[in-house]
Amino acid sequence: MPTLTRLLRIAGLVAGLVAGLVVGLGLAIPGTAVAGDADAFYKQGVAYKQEGKADEAIDAFEHAVAANPKHYMAWAALGNLYKTARKDMPKAVAAYEHAVEGLKKDKVVWANLGMAYYRNNQLELALKALVTASTIDPNDGEIRGNLGAVRRQKGDLPGAIADLEAATRLKPDDAQFANNLGVAYRFAKREDDAIKAFQRAITLAPNDASFHFNLAVAYRRQTEKNPDMIPRAISEYETATTLEPGNAEGWFDLGFMYKQDHQNDKAIAAFNRYLELNKGKDTGGQKRVEDEIGALGGTAVTVAGKKPGGKAPAKKPAPKK
Repeated sequence: MPTLTRLLRIAGLVAGLVAGLVVGLGLAIPGTAVAGDADAFYKQGVAYKQEGKADEAIDAFEHAVAANPKHYMAWAALGNLYKTARKDMPKAVAAYEHAVEGLKKDKVVWANLGMAYYRNNQLELALKALVTASTIDPNDGEIRGNLGAVRRQKGDLPGAIADLEAATRLKPDDAQFANNLGVAYRFAKREDDAIKAFQRAITLAPNDASFHFNLAVAYRRQTEKNPDMIPRAISEYETATTLEPGNAEGWFDLGFMYKQDHQNDKAIAAFNRYLELNKGKDTGGQKRVEDEIGALGGTAVTVAGKKPGGKAPAKKPAPKK
């Protein structure tokens, strides 16, 4: 297979011959040679991509679109590599925009453009591109799931739920879509439906800490009306913080759940773990937790000169609230 350097040399020779003919004969001739060069560069880019040589592939595809700006497959390939290999979302967006000019019925390219917009914080354009992709194929579960997630962030809860429900029907084994549906239900204050969706997500991916955390939050929101939910919330928070010990928010919530269940020593320990992870990032949260630890008769790790954790000696009981 010819190397990229050789292709460049050939392209230069061909371009020179074409230019000479045009000048010498005074003719306007079709750019077939240039189009052929673009195809050759594209094939070389595909070969490099298959070999895992992302930089060389990008270079070849860039030469392809330079030779023929309407080589839409090369633009689509560039979008993929800018996104995955270079993590350059603005360039990925620009490449996909060129690609959809010619690949108007390609749902994958539209979906890729939509997610590139999303990662580039262009939600309105992401929504439009994903709607186009979904219109081309309404039975693509991944497109419907991504569209639902974007709709929720745009505040369209009915639309988000409709798309995410469709996604979970089309891809029933996708844990992330089940979780995202639970989040949409929770925003819509459909707590029972949210719990079922989170439980489904955990069944599919039992070691995902975020799914356990979301289920714990759903249980916690029901504890005031239904105290029987307290042990369930505690269990899910414990699992979430075990799977992801660095989740400060999980320890924060778990401390309050322990307190609500009158497990004061555990509450103090959870609150102190939150303080260790927070490290002053959230001053409001830190102050609140320090006050809670003091009210429970404990010592906060952030109190200088005192032994962290446990109960402080000879401390007056906290006033009843």
